[in-house]
Amino acid sequence: MSTNYKTRLLLALAALGVALYLVFPTAVYFSLSEQQLQEVKQDKDAFDKYVPTWASRSHLVPGLDLQGGIRLLLGVDVDRALSDRASRLAGRLREKPLDKAVALPTAVTHLAQQGQPNAIQLQFGTKSEASSFWKEAQKRFPELVLQGQTESSLTLQFDASWVAQAKSDAVAQTIRILRTRIDRMGVTEPTIARQGMDRIQIQLPGYDDPQEAKNLIGRTAQLEFRMCDDDTDILEQLKDLPKNVELIRSNYRRPDESTGKDIYLQFPADQLEEVKKYLAQQALTDHVIRYGSLGDRSKQMRTFTLNTEVPLTGDDLIDARVTFGSDMDPRAAVAVTFSPAAAQTFDELTQQSIGKRMAIVLEDLVDSAPVIQQRISGGTASISMGGARTPEEMIKDANQLALVLKAGALPAPVSFREERSVGPSLGAQSVQAARQACSVGAVLIALFMLAYYRLGGLFALIGVAFNLTFVIAALSVLGATITLPGVAGLLLTVGMAVDANIIINERIGEELLAKKSFAESVKLGYDAAFSAVMDANVTTFIAGVVLWQFGTGPVQNFATTLLVGTVSSVFTAIFITRIFFDMTVAHRSREITV
Repeated sequence: MSTNYKTRLLLALAALGVALYLVFPTAVYFSLSEQQLQEVKQDKDAFDKYVPTWASRSHLVPGLDLQGGIRLLLGVDVDRALSDRASRLAGRLREKPLDKAVALPTAVTHLAQQGQPNAIQLQFGTKSEASSFWKEAQKRFPELVLQGQTESSLTLQFDASWVAQAKSDAVAQTIRILRTRIDRMGVTEPTIARQGMDRIQIQLPGYDDPQEAKNLIGRTAQLEFRMCDDDTDILEQLKDLPKNVELIRSNYRRPDESTGKDIYLQFPADQLEEVKKYLAQQALTDHVIRYGSLGDRSKQMRTFTLNTEVPLTGDDLIDARVTFGSDMDPRAAVAVTFSPAAAQTFDELTQQSIGKRMAIVLEDLVDSAPVIQQRISGGTASISMGGARTPEEMIKDANQLALVLKAGALPAPVSFREERSVGPSLGAQSVQAARQACSVGAVLIALFMLAYYRLGGLFALIGVAFNLTFVIAALSVLGATITLPGVAGLLLTVGMAVDANIIINERIGEELLAKKSFAESVKLGYDAAFSAVMDANVTTFIAGVVLWQFGTGPVQNFATTLLVGTVSSVFTAIFITRIFFDMTVAHRSREITV
């Protein structure tokens, strides 16, 4: 094997050249001054002027513990996403026939109130109608399965495998939308990663306003356009209302001067959760109850009775931008533009509903419920920024609303399970400590290997240099974030690489003591050490996989570095250092020949 070392040496040098090319942007980034780093943080494109045109742009990014920032851990309510999907599907089954020959159900109930958020119950006039409907529904909705059936009713639910995929997709879609929102916040080098089944970790290096980040990131921005039912008496039928809750009749008049019933609940704002719990216990099959504030001055909340059907949602939007009203009403507003298909639906809906009110529901709160005065063509609508707020606050809220609507609505609500802010002073201290640790560790390891193993120690140090270069190159390509645990992972990688070379050198030394030639000792030493090196690194790799899978934040960063370092350590110990030993064998053979 020593005869072909030249080819292997060329391959190793070529790999080192590629690695150095990939490491170069990282070296440039960490050599920038404080002022230059601040410029890059504010504008990620500013980094381009510090690297040549031929160089890669991907580089290692210092984590929160190295430069300060915000770390958030979000939980995604995937069950709510499925329940909303079941509710929308119930509306489609109620209103739109599957086939002209198939009768619509006489009643459709979303069984969320009975503890089955993903189940839908359908009532029919006869058993044959139910069977015909299910036969056709199977073709249109393959995700549905039959949970139960009686003489004239069907109970449907989502298939278990579809539910698992839908939950996974909800988290993946949430990550995509959050990434878009964060990019528009102007935060450079953010880290957004999935943690477990329903959690998302967000790191915002250099960002110092956690409340603003939470307000923007956590907004569900689920926008719905629903028709109000001002003639229903459903609220008048409610009994045993909670204390301080009253039924009030609105005095609003329709354009034709007629007066709708428009009965609504009125209650103090601090009783909202109590009222929600009370209404959740009522059997509301054809209507939904939503809320809208009457303003901070009244300290009361108004309840709207809306139809179950949702003709239009935020998914139907193609644009959202901030506008301002006339001189008479200069308040900020958000103008929304519907897609062509939704614009046609909006046109037909307003034509059929003149004199009625359309509620604009944002995140379960009724933003406004204007009366449709005339047919609205063109596919545009406006959401005004009302409430007791200053003009500056209204403009800020309008900008945030337009941003989240353009980025898309989150498929499910998110909750903040953990929040952590890291100051920049910790970052400076950590960087200095990490540099000192690496320098001292490298010097001590080098002295020991050279003093004890001499030539073998020199080859081991060359292998370690290759190893570190390969690891940093791989992390740079990934655009990985380096944290203190990541630095610890690099140091552990160095230790593992040195350990592998110690095993090899000891095996070679044993063969030399057995009076075997240098060439034979090198060959037998590598053969004997191979299994030990592989066993140690495979078990380390498995441990790294477990840490990466189940760890969060710093633990996962450590695991990433460990996994990359383990693979690189095996490659450099078995392949790279062997080249230099074979080169020495060939050189000694030529000396003996001469």
